[in-house]
Amino acid sequence: MLCRCTGQAKRRKEESQEQFLKRVTHLFCAEKGIQAIENLDQCRSLRVLYLYDNLIPRIEHLDSLASITHLYLQNNHIIRMENLSSLYKLTKLYLSGNAITVVEGLDSARDLKELHIAHQRMPEGEKLLFEPRSLQAIAASLEVLNVSGNGLDSIEELGCLTELNHFAATDNQLCHMKDLTKVLNHWSKLFKLDLLGNPICQHHKYRGKMITVCPYVSVLDGKEVTDMERQFLMNWKSMRTAQRHQRLAAGLDLGRQQHQPTLPPIPPTMPPLPSRQPLKRKHLRGLPKPSAATVELPPLQQYMATTVT
Repeated sequence: MLCRCTGQAKRRKEESQEQFLKRVTHLFCAEKGIQAIENLDQCRSLRVLYLYDNLIPRIEHLDSLASITHLYLQNNHIIRMENLSSLYKLTKLYLSGNAITVVEGLDSARDLKELHIAHQRMPEGEKLLFEPRSLQAIAASLEVLNVSGNGLDSIEELGCLTELNHFAATDNQLCHMKDLTKVLNHWSKLFKLDLLGNPICQHHKYRGKMITVCPYVSVLDGKEVTDMERQFLMNWKSMRTAQRHQRLAAGLDLGRQQHQPTLPPIPPTMPPLPSRQPLKRKHLRGLPKPSAATVELPPLQQYMATTVT
């Protein structure tokens, strides 16, 4: 069967089957109803293995295939990532459409550049988990990650994947803008981002926020980010930042004024005198004029007057 899955590679007349399989680099075994990975020990030079759309329940019998760089196992019945430790040269791994619940077993895949593990068939309410040790092992090499449709409500643990340039997480449960932007700030090389189908896409000014947080993203949710759009949003962000700083500075100045102690007013030494209005002629009209007889003298003057007379 393997000899019929070698694509364009043809067996030479003088070659035995064993010799032919030993030099084969590509095997096309997709959609063959295969239920187990087996009988690959002779394919020592195998680099690309297509096993998608089969009935495979387990990753196994790959120990002798140390030269494999591309492994296609999407749309099978695999429930666990295992037996991958011998694949030191693995650069692309396709596992979408299986029943995997934990990303693990990648300790030796330190050259892995692409990991596709979207739309896993998991029990309702569960989400895809990530083994920290595996994430650390691929952090310096992984460039493409597809985790779409896996019930994720946070990607905080993926912040260590600083070499990512394409991240796809459509149809998940991401809803917190602050948590998402915190992770995106670590991905300075990201140029393609897909988040459609998440609650966060309904956030006010979602697209503008993503573009300003990821200054090198050229494609967002399948739509190109033009230079004019990016420049406008960056200018808008700078203006808002400057306004925020101005308001903050004004608030600090107002706070200093409010907390500055005030002294009570100094009381006057004596109450002010009432203002005196000049007596006018019209105020004297109608008053009787004083006569000499009616003028009363002080007691001392009365005594002097009687004595003289």
